Amino acid sequence: MTTLTVQHTVADYDQWKEAFDSNEPARRSHGASQHRVLRDGTDLLILIEFPDAAQAQSFASDPSLKEAMGRAGLQGAPDIAFRSDAESVVY
Repeated sequence: MTTLTVQHTVADYDQWKEAFDSNEPARRSHGASQHRVLRDGTDLLILIEFPDAAQAQSFASDPSLKEAMGRAGLQGAPDIAFRSDAESVVY
């Protein structure tokens, strides 16, 4: 399992959410199985789960992601990283 993490600040959460939601078909087509959005005002951390690193990287380079980010009202460049599961514990 690989998690694509995207951290950025947006001008307006509702505008961002509309652009993010519209890009769901692209996420799914690259194998994404779920996502989480963590929010502190307009500072966002998005966690998107993929079966493997190749699928996560494929999505990250998909032109539709850049287009969605362009519509989302980002303030500055996003910080994008790929993380592999080290441990998962449910309480």
